[in-house]
Amino acid sequence: MTKLLTSLTVINKIIGDAPFLFEGSFSDGVTYAKRLGYDCVEIHASSSDELKSPELVSALEKQQMRISALGTGRLYVNTGLSLTAPDAAVRAEAIRQLKEFIDAARQFHCLVILGCIRGNIPDLASRPSVLRLLGESMKELDQYAMAHRVTMVFEPINRYENNYLCNTYEIADFLRKNNLQNIKMMIDTFHMNIEERDIRQSILDNCADIAYVHFADSNRWYPGMGHLDFHMILETLLSTGYNGVISAECLPLPTKEEASVNWLSSVKELFD
Repeated sequence: MTKLLTSLTVINKIIGDAPFLFEGSFSDGVTYAKRLGYDCVEIHASSSDELKSPELVSALEKQQMRISALGTGRLYVNTGLSLTAPDAAVRAEAIRQLKEFIDAARQFHCLVILGCIRGNIPDLASRPSVLRLLGESMKELDQYAMAHRVTMVFEPINRYENNYLCNTYEIADFLRKNNLQNIKMMIDTFHMNIEERDIRQSILDNCADIAYVHFADSNRWYPGMGHLDFHMILETLLSTGYNGVISAECLPLPTKEEASVNWLSSVKELFD
C-alpha cells in the first residue's frame, strides 16, 4: 500500500476546546511526536515569529522529523485578522502575516493551511462582496506562494464555525473561479460529516484539488469513537492516488496523551 505519513497537531497553548493534541513548546512537540511514532508535526502558531526558534530546528534535525503544515487559525482567533475584513488595513495586515507564514513554510518545506482566517459573512446580502474580497486576498497570496514555491491548502469548514465555503464543491469552485494555482484543498473528515452529502463521492469528484487531510471522527474524537467509516474514506483516498499526509486534528479527549496514542494506533490499524 502507498505509504501515507501521519502528523501530530502541536500548539503552544490550547484555547477552549480547540482540536489539538500536544500543548507546549514546538520543540518538545517534535520530540513527543517522534517518541509516539508519528512521521511529522503540524504546527499551529500565533505568529511566524514563534517559528523562528533554534530549538525547533534542532529538534527537527535531532529527531529526523519534519513539519507537514503550518496552521494559521490563531491569527484569526487571537487577533481577529481576516482576509475579508471590511477594513482594508486589517486585510492587508492579515495578508502580510500570512506571507510571513509562507516564508517560514519555504524554510521548513511544508504547506500552509488557510481555514478560519477567511472570516465570516455578516449577512446574506454581503456574500458577493465578501467573496470578492476573499478572491482578491487569495490571489495576492497565491502569487506570493507561487514565487516562493510553497503550496497553501484551503479548508472547507462546517457552517457552525464558518458560514460560507463549507463543503468541498464550494471550495473547488472558488479555486477555479479565481484561477488559484498554488492554493489547493485540505479536507477534514469531521467537517465533511456535517457538510458533504456523500463523503466518498465528494473525495472522488474533487480529488484533483486535495493536497492534505485531517482525520477526526464524527464527534471530533480520534477515529473509532464516532460513526465515520474510515476504511471507506482511506480506500477512496488511495484509489485517487493520494499519497500525502493524514493529520491528527481532533479533540484532546479523554486526555491529550490518550488521544495522541489512540489516534495513531487507530490510523495505523487502518493502514495495515
